Amino acid sequence: MSELLRAHDDALVAVAGGRYEWIGRMIRAAVTRPKSGRIGRTERLDRWVTHPIWGVGILGAVLGLVFALTYAIGTPLQEALGTYVIGGLADSATSLLAGAPEWLSGLVVDGIIGGTGFVLTFLPVLAIFFAAMAVLEDVGYMARAAYVMDGAMHALGLHGKSFLPLFLGFGCNVPAVLGARVIESRRARLLTILLAPLVPCVARLTVVTFLAPAFFGPYAALVSWGLLLLALAVLAVSGILINRLVLKGKRAAFVMELPLYHAPNLRTIAFSVWRRSREFVKRAGTVILPVAVGVWALSVLPHGEVETSYLATAGQWVAPLGGLIGFDWRMIVALITSFVASENSLASLGVLLGVEPGQGLRSALSAQYSPAAGLAFMAVQMLFVPCVGTLAAMRQETRSWGWTLFSVAFLLVVSLLVGAALYWTANLGGL
Repeated sequence: MSELLRAHDDALVAVAGGRYEWIGRMIRAAVTRPKSGRIGRTERLDRWVTHPIWGVGILGAVLGLVFALTYAIGTPLQEALGTYVIGGLADSATSLLAGAPEWLSGLVVDGIIGGTGFVLTFLPVLAIFFAAMAVLEDVGYMARAAYVMDGAMHALGLHGKSFLPLFLGFGCNVPAVLGARVIESRRARLLTILLAPLVPCVARLTVVTFLAPAFFGPYAALVSWGLLLLALAVLAVSGILINRLVLKGKRAAFVMELPLYHAPNLRTIAFSVWRRSREFVKRAGTVILPVAVGVWALSVLPHGEVETSYLATAGQWVAPLGGLIGFDWRMIVALITSFVASENSLASLGVLLGVEPGQGLRSALSAQYSPAAGLAFMAVQMLFVPCVGTLAAMRQETRSWGWTLFSVAFLLVVSLLVGAALYWTANLGGL
């Protein structure tokens, strides 16, 4: 065999040459090379998008546009879904159960439809936000956002790569915690995980944008934006404190590849929106439904009256503490149920205030609570202990109950202190 190969060694060279020639043809057919000295589309855009000053302004404009589109399009759809679908379903259920026992009618109309159905009305808002996020990821902008935010992340002891999981937190804190896996430094990864729950997820933002008009009318948008900026400021201050007092160490270097810009793939975006929306609906059926039914049951047992129910008794035990920040037992119970899922707070308030689906929860809230109490509640909701899913993800990623419980205690103290400060400041201002 060796003699045969030596006799025809030119054949081996010819085969190798043929392979490389074929590879060269494939590359020439697939790769477009710009002319020498010519600036491509990606380079032209990156002159602005990654600029240390203009890039930050563009990022702020992009985020503002995302939130503006989300609520400008999603809010009318949410109201229509609540009025015509959920409200119509509740009316039909009331008619069908007219001759049924009162407890059964209350369970279906107030517990199941009133709780879970109300939360499902958030689906249009969430779907539009998920679509905007998917577009930004698909066109290649998110990597540029991380690059632009690298300087700001330095103050927190992090680098630009931490911006990506934190930005995901606007959609949901669970993927924000899980997304910290891409960070090589253990210290930076842990700090990112601890800060992720301070990013107001879209569920918390939806709760705030629903409540703000009830207490502040035409100034609702201004209040909502103010609370969002407050939450981000608390995140920044918390990051600085944890970095300097708890997780001392050196910041790791930041190296990241910037992909080429390209047109978004509609199929990829549609699949991303479908997957995330399906997860929300699944959570509504598997997590929010049992909580809504449980809250309803505890609010009517044992005598059928909310004021004498088990839930009222439990809430009244801690009502004196809540009174320091303008909360009554209903608000406290709503916050406790939001520990399971943030959307539960509205469902619980609807059940506890006896508001039927399709009617005005906002009107009931504005009649029951002062603007100062409403402002404090929204602020606490923004910064409160995250849902159980986020805590489970934190335990999984940190592999430590200690850090998970530290996060719970830290967020509980911070949220209540901020709520108290806003409540007493608003009271002094005459709200």
